[in-house]
Amino acid sequence: MSKVALYEHGEGKTTLRLNKFYKTDYSSRNFLSSLPLGIITGLLILALVFVADTEWFIRSYETIGGTMSTVLLVAAFVLFVIAYCFFSLYMFNHKYDNYRGNLRSYGLNLRRLKRVYEEEEQQAAENTGTRQ
Repeated sequence: MSKVALYEHGEGKTTLRLNKFYKTDYSSRNFLSSLPLGIITGLLILALVFVADTEWFIRSYETIGGTMSTVLLVAAFVLFVIAYCFFSLYMFNHKYDNYRGNLRSYGLNLRRLKRVYEEEEQQAAENTGTRQ
């Protein structure tokens, strides 16, 4: 009984809410909420690279050409966002699988607790029946 109570008040607060979702729904919802963060992170990385080595950007604009340099920057940004999306989907799927494993053990503990209560009720019924 204490395992169940500890789980419900600790880690179970998060995982019991997960029980409402299918895996694809959980992953999609969290992916869509993390996508803007991936875009902002990509923009910040581009800004930091630009600030760290501004001369490299200027030289690339002169040697490659302005249009080609812009296309390469946009391609790098898009590739980063796509990689971020795949990583976040993998991470959320993995997290869901771990939580489901925890919920299985929680269910087993609940079934054990139910059996203990049923046995106690039977013993109490037998004790009251023998006294009469």
